Amino acid sequence: MTPTDNCKICNNTTFQKLYDTRDYFLSGELFYIYQCNSCGFKFTYPIPSPDDIGRYYKSSDYVSHSDTNKGLFFKVYQFVKSLNIKNKYKLVCAYAGKGKILDYGCGTGDFLGLFKNKGWDCYGLEQDADTRAYASHKQGFEIGSPEDIEQLPAASFNAITLWHVLEHIHDINLKLEQFYKLLKPDGVLIIAVPNADSFDAQHYGKYWAAYDVPRHLYHFSQKTLSRLLLNHQFQIHTTKNMLFDSFYVSMLSEKYMKNKMPFFKGIFWGAISNFKILSKKYPSSSTIFIIRKKMQF
Repeated sequence: MTPTDNCKICNNTTFQKLYDTRDYFLSGELFYIYQCNSCGFKFTYPIPSPDDIGRYYKSSDYVSHSDTNKGLFFKVYQFVKSLNIKNKYKLVCAYAGKGKILDYGCGTGDFLGLFKNKGWDCYGLEQDADTRAYASHKQGFEIGSPEDIEQLPAASFNAITLWHVLEHIHDINLKLEQFYKLLKPDGVLIIAVPNADSFDAQHYGKYWAAYDVPRHLYHFSQKTLSRLLLNHQFQIHTTKNMLFDSFYVSMLSEKYMKNKMPFFKGIFWGAISNFKILSKKYPSSSTIFIIRKKMQF
């Protein structure tokens, strides 16, 4: 079984298989990680259709759609989440100033809730209907579905954010076209994704939890994301490391390998992964990309 579609980035039609892996989180089904022979773009194969992908999210343990703090893991997750939201707010303000923000794939909406409290004009879009309804009720404003993006006014957003969302989107090229139209000329697009060039990705191989097949359709590096963005007249302005992610991903990876003491081993290898960043050879487990419209001359 080999891919038949063209590469989403460079339109090439030849690929090599990197890994046989599984949906270790939920279904146990077999999937593959392929890489484009031309540009190096990595992707999951086969990719479930938009109509079928929903069943791979149907778990109370899927943390991005969960608001629970029951159990040690979720208590730690919610604590780290609250710290991350504050740091994300500072980051967006540093590059976008203040104004109007769209969070695409906003989950339970807590990120936007902080912006609303700070006086921003907030818009959120979320695929999952139950999560969307919960977020609307919790945050006190309507969260739309991804289809509602067509109704948003052009060139009106100071910031558009995607926090671990781009890798879930089937038609990434269409979505980037839409973001370009919605963003003000001096606006900022902020995208956070797992980084397939990180040390923990190399260390865990097919067990790397951030492959998260089939929910993660694509697996980016700075090189491949940069090329994708240039196709849509965007360019990377700068990057930021997400140091907490290496611990979370490493703990899950240890669990998927069925190793003993996954929590402690995950902490160890997560720390090693972050230390490797200092060598400049490896990026962080997840990377935040601050992106602007390409200068036109």
